[in-house]
Amino acid sequence: MHRTLDESIRTRLEALNRAPLPSMVPHAQGKTTAAPIHYLQPTKSSIKPAAILPQYSPGLLRSGETVENSDGQHLRICIPIETLWKDSRQLIATRQEYLHSQLGIARQAIEPALAIDPEFAALIAALPDRTVALDLETCGLAGSALFLVGLCRHIHGEPTIELLLARTYAEEAAVLASLWNIFFDCDVLLTFNGKSFDWPMVIERSVRHRLQFPDPHDEFVHIDILHHARRRWKKMLPNCRLQTLEWHVCRRRRTDDIPGHRIPAVYADFVRTGFERDMDAVLHHNALDLVTLFDLALRLAA
Repeated sequence: MHRTLDESIRTRLEALNRAPLPSMVPHAQGKTTAAPIHYLQPTKSSIKPAAILPQYSPGLLRSGETVENSDGQHLRICIPIETLWKDSRQLIATRQEYLHSQLGIARQAIEPALAIDPEFAALIAALPDRTVALDLETCGLAGSALFLVGLCRHIHGEPTIELLLARTYAEEAAVLASLWNIFFDCDVLLTFNGKSFDWPMVIERSVRHRLQFPDPHDEFVHIDILHHARRRWKKMLPNCRLQTLEWHVCRRRRTDDIPGHRIPAVYADFVRTGFERDMDAVLHHNALDLVTLFDLALRLAA
């Protein structure tokens, strides 16, 4: 009877989780123990066709505008998140409304930190206008130049992907200066592996260009979504790479995406020749990374 009950509960949890859970098998002494985990292997049939993300369309570079600041010029491209994540506008608004209600309940608890993770409490409190998600594209490993700063934030009340592009190596300082101006109005920073890579890179390159930038204020919170994703899904998935989470957790799949290892060479070719098509693919790749990063943050906060 207990075995039947266990299997019934497991079946219902699978329906909610949308992924297989380990079966409960009897132990030699009559106890139950979890069977070995068999990771969910991605197949085309596991993703509905409607969940396939849009392919990039040429013209992203040409849609940008030139921005000028005290450190020079760079290109700025804005993409409504709705064009990359279908029906996301209403979904994001609904999720944020739900999260705010949950935060209100958690604050009334005897131990609020036990009801909701303090980092996500800060995120919810900062939504929508004082939160920014960050993802960089660089010319190589640590120590190399960065050429693209991708941001996901609310602009004029709308969730937007904002791409700051250095069209030449000389425009890197101007990109960083614009980034620091955006950080000035930010309370929460979202990254994926950003505590190890993106944030140190921003600091290092800013120092190299001798930029004047403020220290983060006391309320500033940096949430590295990779750390939270590992705690939540490490035992359920083969790995916690961003596109693995995009596939299994967010239920979306990319087609014809540019491999990350090709991006530095594509940028080098763009600077040398001005060839736009592959750079459009890089911009699209970065934008999709930001969409997934923001989606995961809202899911984990709940």
